[in-house]
Amino acid sequence: MIELTLIRHAHAGPYTSPDEARKLSERGKEEALILAEKLSRRAMPKGIWLVSNAVRTRETFEVLSNENGVFSDFWYHASGPDYLQEIISQTSRVIYLVAHNPSISYLASYFLGETRNMETANCVHLQWPTFSSWDEVTKGSAILTFEA
Repeated sequence: MIELTLIRHAHAGPYTSPDEARKLSERGKEEALILAEKLSRRAMPKGIWLVSNAVRTRETFEVLSNENGVFSDFWYHASGPDYLQEIISQTSRVIYLVAHNPSISYLASYFLGETRNMETANCVHLQWPTFSSWDEVTKGSAILTFEA
């Protein structure tokens, strides 16, 4: 089985600094804590955490996980199709991605085969119970096991 948890970063503060440097707003900090609580009630398997290096995604990740993250500016600059190519090139069977719209919504929509708009601090957990690698994944092939 392979699993993917897509997480859009929590609400960011105003545009008073370059976009990549924007921190979570007070609302965003609350959203991240609420999402962390929801995730803590689930049996979340160990996996790789892929995280945009933008400040708001790092801060969201830090609230959600004690794991080591793999930070990259790729997730800030890439398009939805680029996200897809990067995910299917992964070797880990369990992936957590903390990233940005519209690309993260594109990815959720692609895997579910239906339009999905991910709001801030929104999370979808997808599974492919009979797949053993990401290169088996096709459009609309995911099973949505939960969303928060």
